[in-house]
Amino acid sequence: MAFKPGKDAFVLLDAITGTGADISAYIDSAAFPQSVDTHEVSVFGTTAKAFIPGQSDGGDITFSGPYDVAIGTFVSAIKAAQAAGSTSSTFVWAPGGSVAGQVSQSVETYLKTYEVTSGVGGRVDYSVSLQITGAVTNGTW
Repeated sequence: MAFKPGKDAFVLLDAITGTGADISAYIDSAAFPQSVDTHEVSVFGTTAKAFIPGQSDGGDITFSGPYDVAIGTFVSAIKAAQAAGSTSSTFVWAPGGSVAGQVSQSVETYLKTYEVTSGVGGRVDYSVSLQITGAVTNGTW
C-alpha cells in the first residue's frame, strides 16, 4: 500500500475573480464528506428494514488552521461576493497531494460559516464550513 502523510494534502478554492487559489498553507485540518441519502422502503410483514439510495452529496466541507490575515481576507472576500450575488466557488481537494495519480475531488460550494477563535493560552484559529451544491467530481490529479 502507498500510504500518504496528511502534510501532502492540497486545497484549491476559487477566489472572487474565479481563479483558484492554493490555500493549503493555511490549513491544518480538513474534511470532505461524501454522503448518499437513504430512504426506508420497509413494508408490512417484513422483519428487517429495507432501504434504497437517494440523492448524493450535499454535505459540508470543513477546514481550519492557524489564523493568518491572508486567509481571513480571502474568506471575507468570498463572503462579500456571495452576499452581492456572485456564483458558487469551486473547491478542489487532493488528500494525497497535487501529483499525478493522486485522488482529486472537486465540487461547487457556498460559504456557510467562517469563525475565528482565540484563547488566552493558545493560538488564534479559524474554521470554515462550505455547503456542497451539485455533484462531486471524483478523479485523479
